[in-house]
Amino acid sequence: MEQKGLRTGHFVALAGAVAAFGSLWRPWYTISIPSQLRDLLGSGGRLGQDPGLFGQMARGIAAALPSSLSASGWRELEGADVALCIGAVAVVALVLGAAGALGTAVRVDPGACGTFIAALGVAGLAIAIAHLVHPPGGSAARDYVHVADGLWIALGGSAAVVAGGLMAAGSPGTRSAAPSPTAFPRLDPELPPVFAAPAPGAPSASVPPPGA
Repeated sequence: MEQKGLRTGHFVALAGAVAAFGSLWRPWYTISIPSQLRDLLGSGGRLGQDPGLFGQMARGIAAALPSSLSASGWRELEGADVALCIGAVAVVALVLGAAGALGTAVRVDPGACGTFIAALGVAGLAIAIAHLVHPPGGSAARDYVHVADGLWIALGGSAAVVAGGLMAAGSPGTRSAAPSPTAFPRLDPELPPVFAAPAPGAPSASVPPPGA
């Protein structure tokens, strides 16, 4: 029997899609400012020691430099942010369609949409893993560019979408029905009346021997 309505996997996928969508507003990377640059521009550095206007500008820049900079998903993903956003919205739309919230004309089969949800989760997982393995700046900036919480949130949210989609796509367990008593024909032959047991209270009848 097919299960109607939403399953547990749909709610897991929905939570993962919301988390992946929200990760775009969180920092995906933090960029550490090298201390050598601050020392170079400071009052004790080569550029900051200049008594003129140039030295004054260098010291001002050194004072304004933060210890690190952060880059959100919207700023750093360069197009992958749009793909991640569309995938999250598609997952939400599929879950709403499976729940019947989009009207009877757009009703989606709860089990069938689980496969599409899992595929969208795999795409989001690929985007997150690619940006985890290949941070901006390449190997030259690996000492200064660090992964922030936004990327981890997107990675966990996409993994939840995959898991939820697979859970929703799985067929619900069904209980096997017990066989009907009349499912099989009676195999034992019916005995003739002569061998049948006499009814209670009836006189017993004996069969005369042959030739009697």
